Amino acid sequence: MERSPNTGGYRRFWRSGAVIVPAVFAFLCITLIVMFLSGCAPRVSYSVRTLYTDPNLSPRALSNADIAVLPLLTSRGPLSEGPLGSGVLVRKLRDLRPDLRFVSYEEFDGAFPPRFNRRGIADFYGKLFRQEVLSVKNMDSLWVHVAQPYILVYTLWDGADIKNVDESIFKHVTLICELWRRDGREVVWRASVKGVSDDGRMADGELLASSMRFLAESIPFSAPEYGRESW
Repeated sequence: MERSPNTGGYRRFWRSGAVIVPAVFAFLCITLIVMFLSGCAPRVSYSVRTLYTDPNLSPRALSNADIAVLPLLTSRGPLSEGPLGSGVLVRKLRDLRPDLRFVSYEEFDGAFPPRFNRRGIADFYGKLFRQEVLSVKNMDSLWVHVAQPYILVYTLWDGADIKNVDESIFKHVTLICELWRRDGREVVWRASVKGVSDDGRMADGELLASSMRFLAESIPFSAPEYGRESW
């Protein structure tokens, strides 16, 4: 994270121009007070909220389809290092949700032909981050090469390190997660998570990766196709 001008003890590293609104600050304070009074360990809390679910989302379709997990999108581009690395993240998600078939973004990227303009993929990521839904839907030359029926898009919406008067630090992040369906080029599920930790030793990547896992756990549960049930 980096220190931005005129923000006192705040250190931001994501969406430019983002501010901590009173409601978010109140959420942070209440969460930390509860953690302090309860003496919980580790000192971290996550709050997940489902924002949208397509009523036509088929559990059986999810159980039989690959879901490409894209790298965490930020204002500075994708983050994919350490605990946010594609291989590490996908393995964790598969353990959490064995009913779903997660694949790495390398597989997503590798489905594009060698002569495909790679800047198109970077432009795709940028439009997803900026929530330019219509522009994303109209990227015909890209969608035709998407091999997976679904893609999971994580966006870092806001986050900061906040220094208290006693020099202690607590962190907060807000992530948005969207499940896109290739057919129709539409979002079929959306959720958000707020992660808060007053453990200054917790690395930024750990808080982000844990938040991403909590979001994946909230994806609607799938069901096997008829004739392929486990006995």
